Amino acid sequence: MKKQLCVQIVSDQWAGVGIRRILLLFLFLIPTFAYPQSAPRQEIDLDRFTQDLVGSLSGDARYDAILEALFQYYRDPLNLNTATRGELESLYILSPLQVKSFLNYREKNGFLLTEYELQAVPEWSTETIERILPFIKVQDNGLNSDTRSLWQKVKSDDNNYLIVRYQRILELQRGFKVNDTVKNQAFLGSPELIYTRFRSYQKDDYSIGFTTQKDIGEQVKWNPGNKQYGMDFYSGHFAVFNKGRLKALNVGDYQIMIGQGLVMSAGFYIGKGAETVTTAKRSNTGIRPYTAALETNFLRGAAATLNFGRFDFTPFYSYRLLDGNIATGDGSTAFANQRNNFGGATSIQLSGFHRTQAELEDKETIKEQVVGNYIRYSSRNQNLKIGINAIYSHYNPSINRDATNFNQFYFKGNENYNLGADFSYNWQNFSFFGEYSHNKAGASAAVGGFIASLNSIVDMALLFRNYDRAFYSSYGNAFGEASTNRNERGVYWGIKITPSRKINFAGYFDKFYFPWLTTRSDAPTDGFECFSRINFKPTKKILLYAQWRHQNKPLNAVNNQTTIDYLETSTTDNYLINLDWKAEKWVGTKSRIQFTQFKQNGQPTQSGFVIFQDLDIDINKKVKISARFALFDANDYNTRIYVYEKNVLWAFSLPVYYGQGVRDYIMVQYNVNRDLSIWLRLARFEYRNVDKISSGVNEIAGNSKTDVTLQLKYDF
Repeated sequence: MKKQLCVQIVSDQWAGVGIRRILLLFLFLIPTFAYPQSAPRQEIDLDRFTQDLVGSLSGDARYDAILEALFQYYRDPLNLNTATRGELESLYILSPLQVKSFLNYREKNGFLLTEYELQAVPEWSTETIERILPFIKVQDNGLNSDTRSLWQKVKSDDNNYLIVRYQRILELQRGFKVNDTVKNQAFLGSPELIYTRFRSYQKDDYSIGFTTQKDIGEQVKWNPGNKQYGMDFYSGHFAVFNKGRLKALNVGDYQIMIGQGLVMSAGFYIGKGAETVTTAKRSNTGIRPYTAALETNFLRGAAATLNFGRFDFTPFYSYRLLDGNIATGDGSTAFANQRNNFGGATSIQLSGFHRTQAELEDKETIKEQVVGNYIRYSSRNQNLKIGINAIYSHYNPSINRDATNFNQFYFKGNENYNLGADFSYNWQNFSFFGEYSHNKAGASAAVGGFIASLNSIVDMALLFRNYDRAFYSSYGNAFGEASTNRNERGVYWGIKITPSRKINFAGYFDKFYFPWLTTRSDAPTDGFECFSRINFKPTKKILLYAQWRHQNKPLNAVNNQTTIDYLETSTTDNYLINLDWKAEKWVGTKSRIQFTQFKQNGQPTQSGFVIFQDLDIDINKKVKISARFALFDANDYNTRIYVYEKNVLWAFSLPVYYGQGVRDYIMVQYNVNRDLSIWLRLARFEYRNVDKISSGVNEIAGNSKTDVTLQLKYDF
């Protein structure tokens, strides 16, 4: 009976499969005894994958969110038999032509039987398949549907993990030396960072988790009167997905991705980087549980997505206490026992630090409420999607910034609303997209464009943006040169050319204009940025690439003695040459030279460089060792260089190389068994010709700074 059932299942799987497809699969599966099976799970260096996408690193980007999303895809891969166009695009690996080719192949031939079948998908190169394999799987949900209860899944599935992290700087910072500073600048807590995280997760089914963290200098103390509740930061969520009409429900902390991110942005976003085409478009991923330890840019409350035919409705509500600097009626800042004559909040604090009494006074002083709804229509073939949104925000006390020429168009008051619409449309090898939003102040913002595969060799992106100087959305993060979506107009053009498997070229040109003052320019300005990168991969073991980024942006004149600031043209050039060599299966190296040059009219040319050598060793999958030795010389702020470093899981390290000296680190990962992994990392800066590092409460006496990190991860 069992044998007859197995024969019937295989027969049903192959029913309707064309002779050509069977022959192709037979040829691909000869080495695997000619029956459908899964390809061996590919391991991936997520750190390197992220660097290949980002290319140029800056200090204000949220790369932890990128790693988070990638790791979740790696831990619980995307099922190609159910993947939507948006989910495929969200990996930033496939071109529009490749996405279209795959969807057409699946529609024509039915569900895939094995990952090996990807070799039969038109326009999918060997390199594309190698890059995407770690993040996908092939599974027939009809034969493998899971009817267990949620508690049974959490209890029995191997998708639960707990992470505990300890980190500290060995040299004491000035804030710990109470006798050297005034009371409101002294660190109240210990010099350790303590981080814990639990998550039980099954993609497209459920997610349960919590995160806690105490930063360096913060106290672990229970004192509700001083807004201290043990650990300094807590975050948690409970989410379920795809339960009938209920596509998603999240209670606790979450983010929402709407359109192109003008009003709500979440998760995996690159912006301008080495991947010059696919990252121009945002993928609408909807509700996402928030699992990071960053204390900003998330919602706290409840959100749900309900499906009614071709329409999805996503109502959401959030109530959160924000950090802010509160002023009294006379304009002076106030502490807890003085706040009886509010003048409003002069600013919203985003650092998340509560180390000193002054920082504690600013903790959770602003009540923020956000309520909204997003309605989205999808056509029958999913090629056309149109959405509308309405979002209302209320703040108590009101935001009452000190007026300056620079910030006079920033948001002020106690309420704001955004009304907007977005669309995406796929036509042949083109993918069009756009979003528009209008706020209470009467200002608007718009972004739109397309990405396209002109042929199997050339991909292109074109994007336009126009953000009014008074536009405001507290949770937006759309494409742009600046870190906020206001006071900017621009056009972006990106291209990628892949003439062969061994070589490809990527580049972009971005022209931008700021109609009002910016941080370093006391007048309207315009500028441009261009980027080019060439990759050469002669073998699977060697990757050589070189890149150049040029930026032209007017800045205030240096050492200006006149009453009114005037602008001078400035240019910044970044050069990089990198060689990755996988000498053997168990050892690999990375060698890089990075050089920066800054010029401003009438001033001497400034330059900086970093030279480093990495070594990665993998001993029988049991012990992994990563090490770096770097020399740097970048004595000017404008030539500082950010360089990515490997760190323990979900800890993104992006130190700034500023000054002159040596940087090195070593990290050891020991996989005790299938369930338990331990990381130990030691990193050190040693500067030349200095007797102190940093300033203020973070100042360290001497010329060295040493970080130690210990982390344990337990899967169960």
